[in-house]
Amino acid sequence: MNAVIFCGPSLSAQDIALYGGFEVRPPVRQGELYAAALNDPKAIGVIDGYFDGQPAVLHKEILWAMTLGIAVFGASSMGALRAAELNSFGMRGVGRIFEAYRDGVLTDDDEVALIHGPPETGYVRLSEPMVNIRATLEQAVAEQVIDQATAADLVAAAKASFYQLRNWPDLLTAIGDPRKAEKLSDWLRAGKVDRKREDALELLEQMDEFIRSSAAQEQATFHFEWTENWHFAPWRNETPVSNGEQTAEEQAILDELRLRGDYAQLRREALLRLLAHGQDEAGPDRSAVRRALGEFRSRRGLIRQADVLQWATQNGTDIAGLERMIADEAAVEALARSRDADLHRGILDRLRELDLYSVRRERALARQRFPAPRSLPLPRGLLAAWYFEQHLGLPVPRDLADHAASIGLPSIDKFFELLAHEYTFRTKDTLLKDSGAADENSIP
Repeated sequence: MNAVIFCGPSLSAQDIALYGGFEVRPPVRQGELYAAALNDPKAIGVIDGYFDGQPAVLHKEILWAMTLGIAVFGASSMGALRAAELNSFGMRGVGRIFEAYRDGVLTDDDEVALIHGPPETGYVRLSEPMVNIRATLEQAVAEQVIDQATAADLVAAAKASFYQLRNWPDLLTAIGDPRKAEKLSDWLRAGKVDRKREDALELLEQMDEFIRSSAAQEQATFHFEWTENWHFAPWRNETPVSNGEQTAEEQAILDELRLRGDYAQLRREALLRLLAHGQDEAGPDRSAVRRALGEFRSRRGLIRQADVLQWATQNGTDIAGLERMIADEAAVEALARSRDADLHRGILDRLRELDLYSVRRERALARQRFPAPRSLPLPRGLLAAWYFEQHLGLPVPRDLADHAASIGLPSIDKFFELLAHEYTFRTKDTLLKDSGAADENSIP
């Protein structure tokens, strides 16, 4: 996933449709930015968000997303507020509304607030936000439609109104001179300034440019404090039930299974469930069969053809039967790899059935809380040997990229990132002692 945009009344669907690769979600509520970050997008954009009667997105959700290396942009409405508050931590504010909040020109939340209709109406606006009223009146003065004194009176009248009741027809009645009111009313048909939309469009442009760039993953410059309220937030502990998506906890457990060597077997068991629901089987190509046969022989030390024949005889088959068995296994593996994300829920459910979930969960969360290293602690060859030979008691696979794919990882680089995190986690006490960094506060 490249980017997630939380947007409602500030932009139309047509505005966003011009930008490909953005997943558009409704105005953000508390817990929803956290959920979006679990899918590891390159960037998250916050434009609109709920606050009145519904819990608003937490600052801590945004900070947590940034610790994962996700660039978070904010503009226009709730995004401008949060960006101004978290600008010093690295949240990327965009537009004139954000700048006004950042610089203290605006301070009240109601400046960007409005009431709007439900999603099925296209979030039709039922009131006018104060920032748009200010921008429109400034433009009217610049074009000499009204004078500065009239504009100031209208700003004061709008500010004195409850945000849900702000609208142009009522404001026009505050102008004592009917001719001035009519002149402004006529001008408003084409002259209104939608500052929130302008800033939201600028956010889309900057995010699109960022996504298309080859910018390195963001690195947080602050320490994320793992508080009790954060740990027990109800939306952090909900189990997702759609689209094969996992919580951070479940993803950590899947990584634990990958490290323990249990992942592939559990995934195959989950695959049987998937096949029981009528899924089609996809057969492997010959290169996959050869690769599977090579790994089969390597794991058992079957170097010579005579060794293979002896193994086949001892196991009641022949060379042709062995090749058929390997082909069947490779076919299952090919299908498993192609449906990896669909099998994650089944893997975790199977883990629960085996009464292993709580055990894997405890260690997985402990490792998740431990900071990942910024570089590999050992050369790749030594790190692979440490993991396979010392940890699993297995020979190092000949094709590590294929091994990474076999356990559901997108690349060999992700595999070594996972190993590096595991290595530093396992050796953390030694590393801290050697570096003299025994401060408990250094480990979240």
